Amino acid sequence: MTTTWRVIYALLGLWVLLTIAVKPGLFATQLISGLVYGMILVMIALGLTLILGLMGVINFAHGAFFMLGAYLAYAIVAQFGFSIWIALIAAPIGVGVLGVLVERFLLRRLYGTEPINGLLLTFGLALMIEESIRFIWGSSPMSYSADILTEPVPLLVTQVAGIRVFTTIVGIISVIAIYLLIVRTDFGLSIRAGVQDPEMTELVGENLPIKFTFLFFIGSALAGLAGVLRGAETGIDPGMASLFIILVFVVIVVGGIGSFFGSVAGGLLIGTAMFLAPTMLNTLATTTGISWINLQGVRRVVPFVVMIVVLLARPRGLFGEEGFLE
Repeated sequence: MTTTWRVIYALLGLWVLLTIAVKPGLFATQLISGLVYGMILVMIALGLTLILGLMGVINFAHGAFFMLGAYLAYAIVAQFGFSIWIALIAAPIGVGVLGVLVERFLLRRLYGTEPINGLLLTFGLALMIEESIRFIWGSSPMSYSADILTEPVPLLVTQVAGIRVFTTIVGIISVIAIYLLIVRTDFGLSIRAGVQDPEMTELVGENLPIKFTFLFFIGSALAGLAGVLRGAETGIDPGMASLFIILVFVVIVVGGIGSFFGSVAGGLLIGTAMFLAPTMLNTLATTTGISWINLQGVRRVVPFVVMIVVLLARPRGLFGEEGFLE
């Protein structure tokens, strides 16, 4: 680490401490919001990383799967009157089944071809899903009830909506479950072996097509689950797919393409930075009396600033050299 980067990290740390000292309650609220938002990004990115890192498919439709999970939950809860708990199970399974159909009948035909073919196919598929949702549910924002998950939960200096706490817990469980699946099971071992040497793996009796399909189901279902949780907290609209797929690709680049740990670290970093940056700028503007420092709309550009800074320091991302899915 060069002296320049040490100075930058030291100044950033002092800035964070200043924000905590001046606005502790707001800092805590925004930090929690950022972690929850980051956990949604982590869940989507994990599914995309599994598909990209192990199968080599750039699935641009992953954001549409995320959005579809939210709209299926809306149909289950708001239109059919079932509980959010039913939606948390049924919607991800429905999205996972769609992912299986896409992998089996569309993407499997493109394995071994140029990556741009899969990208173009999934991009077109994403547009089809988005327009189908607009046709069925319209373009207006909608929402559905999260039952008891709307109750506030006291946390030290602030209160947090129950859905945010629940989202964080589900995200942590998802990360642990995916890690154990890939690292600690025969399924994960055979998948990683199949990536390294598919011919030899099939010679010893492993059915790689079936396992890759199941992996696609898991990745798609994770995106659908994230959509259910995000929709329950903030509502839904057809623009959520394009917004989140861009952010998730930023997360993957920041963390390191194909890296499991990179997806987790990148998602949490981007999420917290998006929510803390406006608060930190506001604190600095209040402290120094320089009003123009409090930039409006800075949250939208923060992910790309973080990506540029990370790539300047580590061109392959935070865990690009060590990602075990590579």
